[in-house]
Amino acid sequence: MLKPETRLEWAFVGITAAQAIIIISLQTAILVEYLDWVNPVVYQVPVSYVTPVASAVSIISFGFQAVLSVDSCRIKNKVQLWTQGILNICFSIATGMEYFQVNDATERVSRGYDMYKKPFADNSMPYWEIARPMLITCVAVSSACSLCMCALACYLHMEFSWSLYEHISPDLRMTARHVKYLAYLVFLKVSLLLINLFLITYGLVDVHYREPEFGLTMTIIPVSIIHAILAATCIKKEYMPGMVVVIMFHIAAIVYLVARLIVLTGDGLLASTLMKEEMLLFATFALVFTIISIAFALLCVFNFGKGLKPLLQGQGTNNIPTSTSALELNPRHLSIRTMDSERMSKRFDID
Repeated sequence: MLKPETRLEWAFVGITAAQAIIIISLQTAILVEYLDWVNPVVYQVPVSYVTPVASAVSIISFGFQAVLSVDSCRIKNKVQLWTQGILNICFSIATGMEYFQVNDATERVSRGYDMYKKPFADNSMPYWEIARPMLITCVAVSSACSLCMCALACYLHMEFSWSLYEHISPDLRMTARHVKYLAYLVFLKVSLLLINLFLITYGLVDVHYREPEFGLTMTIIPVSIIHAILAATCIKKEYMPGMVVVIMFHIAAIVYLVARLIVLTGDGLLASTLMKEEMLLFATFALVFTIISIAFALLCVFNFGKGLKPLLQGQGTNNIPTSTSALELNPRHLSIRTMDSERMSKRFDID
């Protein structure tokens, strides 16, 4: 079910939903005010993209968290709970960085003008005075929600553990295989988001339409989405050739992220960029989660053919039949159970 079932689940989903509504509303207001403040000539320079890109990143990030929290409660995934807490802390740090980035970009835009002496913005409008309290509110809300999410994850962890035992299998080995499968899907989704956030920021602000790198960078976004869909399909169907391709793409993503980190921390032209701290943050987290994804992908591959596939495809069940259904399925149980009960009653009488 998409609907939360317990109070703790409602609290977890409610916190992420409230966080998303508040921050998305504030970021949209910041973006609208910015578009009213600047003149069209401002888009000739990369600094004009700082505020729109930062707002878009926040909107995507916290909207994703709200959707992911519903998914966590739907599938009772305790790994996803803790990952969401870590992810929200990452987004809170990015929101704090956004405050200083927007402040710096606002100062540059307010002083800038084009070759015809036309100003980049309408300086009669106090844009920073409007945006500043909204950005502070975003930082405060995301930080408070991060603490609440981590606290609720401690309690939901026990609920989800029992649900896993009840609905998947009491067999510890089968449960461990299922947890590894769920963990891989979690890290696959999170690494996909972080890679795309990095690509959006890096492509629009740092590369800034310089070809051919801009086109190649933007091409990675749909490729990464197709890769995630392929990975989820192959891991569920236990398709070995497909998983080989998936793991190769994971390795390619690691190589790309390491190369971009080297470029951003080097002495080249691309290292001197706006929003550099945010790019490094997303690239580092994406690299870590991608490495973890490969590890769990290999663990899942080692578990192929060990009984998990029928369970994932709905062909297996953990429900023990009740006495009524058992009698209906096998009438012989009636006489056997009746005889057993008579013997037990006689034994009790003798005792």
